[in-house]
Amino acid sequence: MTGKTRFMVVQEAIDVLLRHLECLPVSATTERLRAGVFECIREAGQWSVSPSAEQASDVLMKRVLALHVEVTKLEREMPFASAKGLRGESAN
Repeated sequence: MTGKTRFMVVQEAIDVLLRHLECLPVSATTERLRAGVFECIREAGQWSVSPSAEQASDVLMKRVLALHVEVTKLEREMPFASAKGLRGESAN
């Protein structure tokens, strides 16, 4: 995967995370997850300044994936999440 492709994949994954977090009620957990997402945004933004080493981009991609897992678990714990369309979003 090229550096540009990695950047685009991470950027899209971050956008999805933010959309999901917007639909969840504010809590200590969602604020912690949101902070993690913004840290990933900061790191990804540095890729445009100087291309990241492949290993560093792999680490960031894994962090974004871990955030997705946490957000998904949180959504599953909240019965209203499916009513807001979060679970069906991938179909759009």
